[in-house]
Amino acid sequence: MSITLLLSVVLFGCSDFLEEDNKAGAPNEEVYSTEAGYETLHTNAYFSLRKLYEDFNQASVQLAGSDIYQLGRGSSDPIYRYIGLNPTNANVTAFYRFCYEVLQGVNAAEYWLDVAPLADDRKALYRAEYDFLKGFVHFLLIEQFGAIAINDEYTMTPRTDIPRSSLPDSYDYVIQKLQSALAGPLPQTDRTGRICKDMVNHYLAKAYLTRGWDLGNSADFTEAKNYAQAVMTSRGNLTETFEDLWSADNENNNEIIFAVQYDASSLISPTAGSIQESLFGPYLGGDERTDKYMSTALYPSWNLHLWFEENDARYDGTFMLTVWKEYYEFYAGTNPTETLVTAVYPRAWGDAANREMYDDFVELTEGFDASGAFKNLTMQDASATDNVKPAAKAFIKKWSPDFQAVANAGDIKPWGGGNPFTSYFRIYPFINHPDKTPGENEALWRSGYISDYCQPVIRKFDMKSKVGTFSTRQSYRDIVLATLSETMLLYAEACIGLADYSTAQTTINRVLARPGNSKSGVPLTVTLPASKEGALEAYLKESAKELAGQFCGRWPELRRTKMLEFMYTKYNYDSFLPENTLTATEKAFMNYRPIPQDAIDRNESLEQNPGYN
Repeated sequence: MSITLLLSVVLFGCSDFLEEDNKAGAPNEEVYSTEAGYETLHTNAYFSLRKLYEDFNQASVQLAGSDIYQLGRGSSDPIYRYIGLNPTNANVTAFYRFCYEVLQGVNAAEYWLDVAPLADDRKALYRAEYDFLKGFVHFLLIEQFGAIAINDEYTMTPRTDIPRSSLPDSYDYVIQKLQSALAGPLPQTDRTGRICKDMVNHYLAKAYLTRGWDLGNSADFTEAKNYAQAVMTSRGNLTETFEDLWSADNENNNEIIFAVQYDASSLISPTAGSIQESLFGPYLGGDERTDKYMSTALYPSWNLHLWFEENDARYDGTFMLTVWKEYYEFYAGTNPTETLVTAVYPRAWGDAANREMYDDFVELTEGFDASGAFKNLTMQDASATDNVKPAAKAFIKKWSPDFQAVANAGDIKPWGGGNPFTSYFRIYPFINHPDKTPGENEALWRSGYISDYCQPVIRKFDMKSKVGTFSTRQSYRDIVLATLSETMLLYAEACIGLADYSTAQTTINRVLARPGNSKSGVPLTVTLPASKEGALEAYLKESAKELAGQFCGRWPELRRTKMLEFMYTKYNYDSFLPENTLTATEKAFMNYRPIPQDAIDRNESLEQNPGYN
């Protein structure tokens, strides 16, 4: 049988993820009994992880339907709001399918390792890597679906009888695989993207922590602390500034625990990169512009912005708060000498300043329309020399720090063309009037929700420039899945599980003490309430700010702590709308995602999660 026939036949039937360049049709044993032939399988085991994150269909299960990410323009998928979520959901199906495709690739690599002409120590290293990958991917499935069908062996024929293990057995399998990996000859740490003991310890901490919440076993929280502490001991304190941590020039730094690796030479086409750069925020124009191509899949919530304090430098490091003439101009110099501007996102701090900025913006936009939104968000004026309202320039000069050194407001110029209907000159301030409710403020902030540039985009994952192809998948930045700061937060969360709020608070404050986090030099700190729900709410706000946009999983984090319904209904504006009021059945969908119907149709032993039948 040739390699081109050895395709994934578990749960979903055939796929092409193992299809290699083997035009001669040589038998598998002949191919894999050479070092070069076998290395194609080993490389594929790593490379296939991209399947789980490079498209929104797969990544959405980690993010959508949570408190800090909302429906984008043109989005309607039930995964955001739970209404109509069912076993045929394309995003859930894609994630489930690709998890099992990755597992089949790992199983194939492990199966053929016996015939590979490799030294024993190298084989032992590879076995440890495969143990980690199997534990990791099965854990991802548990986070989303609960009890899982364990796929631990390579098969060359379709299998239609793999039952779901119990939830305790599913966790036992994952933990056993991760512990087996830890016992192998992995290096303690690694800066090239290869699996190492720090990585394994991080996910052992996460697996024990999740099992502790799911099964109510406090001993698991202690185990989670121990494994997290092992990573913290190995890596030390946070040493990177937030800006440097996420710099495109500083990938695989000491704080990066696990990242799916990319580089330009590894892409089969200029549009085969990661989508992460383009996910978080509104559309920034088309190919006629030089700004990045946003998919508009997820909009960061008003509350995520609100939770950042004035003194927190991570706010500027997370969001692009000024779009100059061109988006990527920021990375050539944060304050170009020219004054051409596309969009600004002013923010006031303190009650008095918020009232004043709000009043100025009401005057600039000429009041409110019949729906209660700002009446005129267009900053163009056909009668002006450069088609821009003089009052708009004055507003920018007053409220946008990057422009306060401009000699006069008239020096600020629009960019995007001279026609008032095509020129880009956008002002979208963060609305936080102290006398209004959060919902009222957010409704006003969302006045231009369907417009281009209507809010700042997350920039943590940016390339330094447009690569040359206008694509939501132009990026070849690594996809970072685990960082040292997340490990510290897992430790703090385990302390909350043990009702040790003091240690949890101290640990979170270690994260906040990152160099450069404080603009003023006065340390950022948090005080946790002495109740589990209160401590978790405060903790989740801190993890949201630190981990915004990362694929480590906001939805699983909320689900495992049993805070998903609480945080979603309190902080996600989509849930405030009357048409999005959830029934008891739909609230039950917050426990787990549905097992895809396609998988159930092909595997007669699979059972659906409650509520989706």
